[in-house]
Amino acid sequence: MFQQLRFKLILINVAIIFLIFVGLNTGTYYFIQSDMIHRAEIGSHKLMEDIKSGGNNLPPFLASRAASPSMPPPPPEFFRHVFYVKTDSAGNITTKPPDRFSEPEHIEQLVQKILNQAEQEGTVAFEETSYFYLKSSLPSQNGSVIIMEDLAHAKHMLNQLLTALSIAGVLCLALAFFSSAYMADKAMQPIKHALQQQKDFLSDASHELRTPLAVMQTNLDIVLDSPQELVADQQKWLNNIQEETIQMTKLINSLLFLARVDSHEQRLEQQVFDLSLAIIQTVESFKPLALTKGILLQVIADQPLPVKGDEDKIKQVAGILVDNAMRHSPNTGKIIVELRKNNRIASLTVTDYGEGIPPEYLNKIFNRFFQVDPSRSKGGTGLGLAIAKWIVDSHGGSIQADSTLGLQTTFTVRLPLHKGV
Repeated sequence: MFQQLRFKLILINVAIIFLIFVGLNTGTYYFIQSDMIHRAEIGSHKLMEDIKSGGNNLPPFLASRAASPSMPPPPPEFFRHVFYVKTDSAGNITTKPPDRFSEPEHIEQLVQKILNQAEQEGTVAFEETSYFYLKSSLPSQNGSVIIMEDLAHAKHMLNQLLTALSIAGVLCLALAFFSSAYMADKAMQPIKHALQQQKDFLSDASHELRTPLAVMQTNLDIVLDSPQELVADQQKWLNNIQEETIQMTKLINSLLFLARVDSHEQRLEQQVFDLSLAIIQTVESFKPLALTKGILLQVIADQPLPVKGDEDKIKQVAGILVDNAMRHSPNTGKIIVELRKNNRIASLTVTDYGEGIPPEYLNKIFNRFFQVDPSRSKGGTGLGLAIAKWIVDSHGGSIQADSTLGLQTTFTVRLPLHKGV
């Protein structure tokens, strides 16, 4: 699939560049060709005026140069491609060009072909050569004058130009191919990464859902194998089922949250609220559980700190961090939740004095489904910190973890304060 997509990207890019190059080259070719014809027209008209005025068969500006002794006359090659003839009323040539004008072979046939043209000026093909012509009547001499320019040299120049453009085109297409291949590989990397994340997400989600379902099924089998026993006698197995149901509900809610995040459907409320009050309320809700474990849960939030954002989501972040700290704290341990103002930033720290996190895992703990303990004996889904990071990032803040293995772990959340504080 990726190879086909890569090939299509390269093909599309090269095709677009090819079409642009063809368009530019075609335009350049015809522009230069048109310019050459235009120059021939201008020169022929000037020469025609000079001939009709009885000059010395040179354009006025050249005649003035030739008349000056200090300025030599134009070199013979100047007239290499231009010549003229005069004809009578029957089309017979009466005056051929001077020696300085080139004379093509079979000039009589060429003249007759030009006289048969309806247009007074234009181009005509003769003996595999194109000629530009300008004809005009000479009433005083009862005939015509025809000025012709051999366009073979112009065609040769255009062919050289076309060859150069073609070579440049091939080189540009080769460069475009390799550049497109490089850019396609770069563009494919986030796609591959996203698909791999999706596969990992589905794989991990399936595994996480399978485990509580298996536990629930096992406990249900035990209950069903003893139909004669009372509910009170089956309390142990029913409690296990309830715990797994709660755990699976948390997991499903987390999965749905992240699915909405990935599809950009997760919305955040925007309102100003007191961050200190929100943190205190969140910590207070954990104190009963902390008491049952003998954990001292302390909160330090001395001043109001207005923050603009989604209050419920910020409470969710605080809850994730406190819950994480409690699961990794020993019984009779201590957890400190502290909120401080640092310039225009509100800084929330949650510190536990548990087993700590190995340094090599500090950059991975915010990944989905990642848990330091592969046995997952501490509980949790491995999604909480990933959710917390998304919420904090979406509020324009940052979250990081610092840990000393075997001593303590501190999570720090920084959020911008509301303007006007």
